[in-house]
Amino acid sequence: MAHIGMKYPVFSPMDKSGTYQTGFVVGKAISYTGTPANNDVKLYADDGIAETDVSIQNEAVSLNVDEILLKVYADLLGHKYTAAGEGQTPENVEIGLDDVAPFGGLGFYRRRKKNGVVSFDAIWLHKVQFSEPTTNGATKAETVTFQTGTITGTAYFDDNNKLKDQAVFSKEADARKWLEGKAQITSGE
Repeated sequence: MAHIGMKYPVFSPMDKSGTYQTGFVVGKAISYTGTPANNDVKLYADDGIAETDVSIQNEAVSLNVDEILLKVYADLLGHKYTAAGEGQTPENVEIGLDDVAPFGGLGFYRRRKKNGVVSFDAIWLHKVQFSEPTTNGATKAETVTFQTGTITGTAYFDDNNKLKDQAVFSKEADARKWLEGKAQITSGE
């Protein structure tokens, strides 16, 4: 099977009880990388390996989107957001010392093709916490280079010892609907 593309990255913050709140689209998807951190422990007994543990600890996540809007940036990282006001007040984000990025669910789907049949592979990470992204910029040169937003974080096991769900759908609309259900997004938002 080959994956062709990625769409619809969504995030749903969790409240203190672990319940997902109304989610939102993070941006237009460019790429996602999930890198598991695995245990690799061996117990030696009688001059040989008696037991092993190669279980997963967590997963480092990196999400690249076309743009991380200020409201989304604030919601992902627990910062104070102020919408643009009438007159000269610009839209802004205030980053404070005591800001804490919320835990939340993160999902997206990929198109896949196997034996000429197209399907859609949806992924939902149960408990993700993002960290402050690197800020960078580059001057415009003779050729244009697009600069996009990447945010990184860690996916953890939730209170039910679940790291992620993955489901395959024959229709793109069904993959999107599944993610909207997970992220508490009402269709059309």
